[in-house]
Amino acid sequence: MLLPLLSFLRDTKSPFMANVYPYFSYISSLKHVSLDYALFRSQQTVRDGMLMYGNLFDASIDALLYAMEREGFAELPVVVSETGWPKGGDVAASVENAKAYNENVVRRVVSNLGTPKRPGVGIEVYLFDLFDENGKGGDECEKHFGIFGPHGVKAYDLTFN
Repeated sequence: MLLPLLSFLRDTKSPFMANVYPYFSYISSLKHVSLDYALFRSQQTVRDGMLMYGNLFDASIDALLYAMEREGFAELPVVVSETGWPKGGDVAASVENAKAYNENVVRRVVSNLGTPKRPGVGIEVYLFDLFDENGKGGDECEKHFGIFGPHGVKAYDLTFN
């Protein structure tokens, strides 16, 4: 199913765009993944083959890169079209955690460190979301990814450097 898309992207020199949400990976694996690992604050690393991971974001991107490489698309760039952390509505969803995650992902991106699989290769990343979406369906946390509330009130100060 994805092979024609990956071929098209390669042929048109376009990136693969993926939504990367360590929050959802974290809450589905609470017994196996620490909150600090999901928020870029872990003092421990996770070994995967020869590579070491200090956060769930990098591990998630590299899992995608491995899958694309296995299908013959190792050179295809990846853009993270959405990533973020909710401020409420579920386990570990808080203003403090949302601020920590978003600031840490921004720090990671502006440093151009890349991932363990692609060190030194910067990643284009888009934070989700600017505003909360009170009318959105799904789990309650889905409504609370905004840096601003639904009425334009800033939920937290986000540092971009």
